[in-house]
Amino acid sequence: MILVIIYLFISFTILRKWKILQFENVSSFHLLLAFFIKLIGAAILFYIYTDFYRERQTADIFKFYDDSLALTQVFYTSPIDFIKIILGIHEDHFIMDYFINMNHWDNSYESVITNESRIVIKICAIFNLISFNNYSVNMILFTLIGYIGILLIIKSIIDVFPSKHALYLFWSVVLFPSIFIWSAGILKEPLIFFGLGVFLFGITMILKKEDNNMKTWVLIIVGLFILLKVKFYIFCCLSPTVIMLYLSVIKQYKPMRLLFAIYFVIVLAIFALHQLPFAFDPIELLSIKQQDFTKLATFYMAGSYFETPQINGNFIDFITALPIGLFNGLLRPLPWDISKIIHVLPLIESALIIGIASFVIFRFNNKGLSLSINSKVYITSFLSFTLLLYTLIGITTPVVGALVRYKIPGTLFLILSIYILHVQKLNHEKN
Repeated sequence: MILVIIYLFISFTILRKWKILQFENVSSFHLLLAFFIKLIGAAILFYIYTDFYRERQTADIFKFYDDSLALTQVFYTSPIDFIKIILGIHEDHFIMDYFINMNHWDNSYESVITNESRIVIKICAIFNLISFNNYSVNMILFTLIGYIGILLIIKSIIDVFPSKHALYLFWSVVLFPSIFIWSAGILKEPLIFFGLGVFLFGITMILKKEDNNMKTWVLIIVGLFILLKVKFYIFCCLSPTVIMLYLSVIKQYKPMRLLFAIYFVIVLAIFALHQLPFAFDPIELLSIKQQDFTKLATFYMAGSYFETPQINGNFIDFITALPIGLFNGLLRPLPWDISKIIHVLPLIESALIIGIASFVIFRFNNKGLSLSINSKVYITSFLSFTLLLYTLIGITTPVVGALVRYKIPGTLFLILSIYILHVQKLNHEKN
C-alpha cells in the first residue's frame, strides 16, 4: 500500500507540473474522486473475471500479466536478454529459452503488421520490476495510464470548447459504463485511451497556436506510435482523421469536402493494394481476421454470436459488407441479440447515445444554427474515425461482448461530438 501511495503521489505531482490537472470548471477534488472511482471499476472487472469467467488462461485481465511474470524472470537470469526483448531485438535461442513459457506472446494474427499482445506483456514486465510482481499495483498503474489518457482527451476538448457544463462532460465520460469498466485494469484499452489522449492533446496545442514547436509534433507522433503498437486497426481508422485535422487546421481546407475526398482515396488505395500481388492486401487481412474470429466464437460457443457478411478475400464482397458492418457497429446489440443480462447495459448505452445525439441535432437544426470552423473540424474528424471504426469492427467481430468493447473509442468520440454541438448551441443562445 505504501508503494502504491508513493507511485500515485509521484504521478499526480508530474501531472500537476505539466498542467494536465488544470481543468476549466473541474476542480482537483473531482479529478481525484474520479480516479478512485476508476479503481472501483478495475475492482469490478477483477470480480467479473474471478467469479463469472474463471478461465484464467483466456481471461484478458490476467493473460498479459501471467506472461509478463515469465518475461520478468528473464531480467533476473539475464538482464541483457531482458533489455533486448523489451527493445524488440530477438535472438534464435529466445524462443526455446523464454517465449516457450508464455501462452500469448505469439497469439496475434500472422498477417498483422505488429503483434499487439507483446507491448502489453512488456509493459507489465517493466511494472513488475517496480511492483515486485504485485498484480494489484500493476492494475492500479494501468488504470492510472487509462485515466491520464481520458484526462488528456477531455482537457483537449474543454480547452477548445470551454463551457460551464464542462463538469458534466467530465463525469459523463468517466462514468459511462463501458468506458468506466474497460478503461481500467491490465488491458489494451488503457493504453489505447492514453495514445488517443496524447495525440489529441498535441493536435489541440497546434489548433490553439500556443505551442507549435517540436514538442507538439513529438506528442502527436508518440500518440500515433502507441496506437500503432497497441491496436493496429485503431491506428488505421485514425490515419484519415490525422490527414483531415492537418489539412483543416493548418491548411484551412473545408472538412466536409475533405471527408469525402479521403474516403474516396481510401477505397481506391484498398482496391489497388488488393490487385497488386506483392502488396499488403487489407481485404485479405480483414477476411482472415473475420474467419479466425468466427472460428474462435464457434469453438467457445459464444452465446452472443451473430452472422456477419463473409468477405472471402473479394473486393465486391468487401464493398457490399460495408453498410452491414456500419449497422452492426452503430446499432448492435439489438434486443434479439441479448443472451445475457450483462448485454442489456450496452443496449441501453447505444439507445442513450443515439437518442441524445438525435435530440441535440434536432434542437440545433431547429434553431437554424451554424457550426464554427473549429466545431466543424472536430466533429467531422471524430465522426470520420467513429464511422471507420464501427464499420471495421462490425465486419470482423461477430460477438456482441467483443463488439461492445472494441467500439468504446468511437463511443467516446460520439460523446465528445454531442458535447461540442451542445456548447455551440449555448454560445449561439448567449449571443
